Amino acid sequence: MNRVPAIVLASTLTVLASLAIPSPSPAARSFGPDSIADLAEKAAPAVVNIDTVTRRQGAMTEFDPFFEFFGIPGNTQPRRPSEQRGVGSGFVLDASGLVVTNHHVITGSSGIKVTLQDGRSFEAKVVGQDPSSDLALLKIKASGLPTLRLAEAGRVRVGEWVVAIGSPLGLSTTVTAGIVSALNRDVAINERVAFIQTDAPINPGNSGGPLLNLEGEVIGVNTAIAARAQGIGFAIPVETVQSVTQQLRTTGRVERPWLGVMIEQLTPERARQLFVKTDPGVLVREVSEDSPAGKAGVLDGDVILQLDGKPVQTPSQLIQAVARRRVKEVVRLLVSREGQRKEFSVTLGAAPAPRPEPREGAADEPGNDGGR
Repeated sequence: MNRVPAIVLASTLTVLASLAIPSPSPAARSFGPDSIADLAEKAAPAVVNIDTVTRRQGAMTEFDPFFEFFGIPGNTQPRRPSEQRGVGSGFVLDASGLVVTNHHVITGSSGIKVTLQDGRSFEAKVVGQDPSSDLALLKIKASGLPTLRLAEAGRVRVGEWVVAIGSPLGLSTTVTAGIVSALNRDVAINERVAFIQTDAPINPGNSGGPLLNLEGEVIGVNTAIAARAQGIGFAIPVETVQSVTQQLRTTGRVERPWLGVMIEQLTPERARQLFVKTDPGVLVREVSEDSPAGKAGVLDGDVILQLDGKPVQTPSQLIQAVARRRVKEVVRLLVSREGQRKEFSVTLGAAPAPRPEPREGAADEPGNDGGR
């Protein structure tokens, strides 16, 4: 997988004083300007604008929010304690008022306001959020809302037309179109997610909004853009969205499978240092105490070659492969140890919960999980 190192989350912040190719869908076959317009008209009512307020204590820096976001600092005059405002996007998943967005859009917020296309605004409560996938589920007191349907997993194709709807720079209900540029992108901001890459224009403020196929189904959640580039945006794929939102909706948290190893890329230089063969694989730097891998017999210095018969050549491949499994599921690891190949059956555990992030006066305090 090609790794994209310089990434900017697609939210905006301001300061307050197998190779089987499925047949194209009917919508794809009839693609044209009218189909985009029809799609936008149908889908836009289910896309929301999200405004957040975060209270900051102590001196802070005044800056131009747009250029600072892209790494160009503004003025550096200290200010009195004040509030920081953010804007992002989301979409209605359920008519009862469940809204999907990015974790980074709402994290740390002391207030979250969801505004519908018809102008109605609601204070939102956090049902649950998952920093590891960068997804969150909100609830507003409304009913009978228009909704978006999640697409079927595994049906997204490179080159298919897609539409993004959101609030770039706070400009609500902005519609842009493009194609799926690539799948399974390994992006530096999150090794657990195999991102969809798209050239549909995405800007700060689009975070949390839907990436739609031409049938108006959600194939991803727009999350990030590549810094210093044009037409390179990234969306969390629908498989991840579906799994995470189901768990957040049920329990308010995500139970994530855990192997229990610290890993790194096995480069030729590192192999020479450790006097091991340079078989393509992932080096186990450390096995956590009482971890599933440790209980199965995996040791520090082992090189993981395969998981369930599929080659593992990068740390991200292993992390994503484990993330697609379930707690208590048994996986088979093929490792190289001092030139000998060994196979281990590992029963995945539940990842230990990280320390909760500070959220001063937040609207809610859900549990969240991480781990690898």
